[in-house]
Amino acid sequence: MKRLFLFAWLLLLISSLMLSSLACLPTFPGTTDTTDTTTTSEAPTIVAFSASPTEITEGESATLIWNVTNATSIQIDQGVGTGLAAAGTTSVSPSSSTTYTLSVSNSDGSATQSVTVTVTSAASTTPTTPTTPPPPALPPNIVVFDISPNTIHKPPGPGPHSATMRWEVKNAASVTINGISEPHSGSKTLTPALGTHSYTIKATNANGTVTRTQALHVVP
Repeated sequence: MKRLFLFAWLLLLISSLMLSSLACLPTFPGTTDTTDTTTTSEAPTIVAFSASPTEITEGESATLIWNVTNATSIQIDQGVGTGLAAAGTTSVSPSSSTTYTLSVSNSDGSATQSVTVTVTSAASTTPTTPTTPPPPALPPNIVVFDISPNTIHKPPGPGPHSATMRWEVKNAASVTINGISEPHSGSKTLTPALGTHSYTIKATNANGTVTRTQALHVVP
């Protein structure tokens, strides 16, 4: 039993010495290190490029939104800009429908993507001038028609020897007194002969005719 244990111990010692010797061996010229140090590069990728909203009315704005990876150069045409960040937003206000192109690149390649913002014309906002409705269709109106005094004396009577006739008419196309055309308002001095005299005013328009009569008495 002791011999078997001694034999096992000797085998373990020899194995340890052999491993130590191999670890101390020098590296000879021409030996190549096979460790893989290759770096894999990737072309740029446009993760997202969009406009919100895609349709606007003239004078309004839209927002461009982008997100890219592995790019060393980032730009958007139509004057938006160059040297942009990998992710961002910007506001645009085109006067007409416009297509925006995002271009990205690095040493391994490039990529592009486009989005269109549609612009519609604003509706006319020209104010309408309110129109004044025509006045209602009214018949003529004799506001005033009188003779004062209604009785006068013929000279050489005691007097008064004359009377005054006054009138005022509205909404009339024509005015006559005893068939004689007169203005819409006025007055006259009356000195007729002895007797009773009637004076009739008539006012007319497209909607009708109205009349009124006054009497003047002339006594000695």
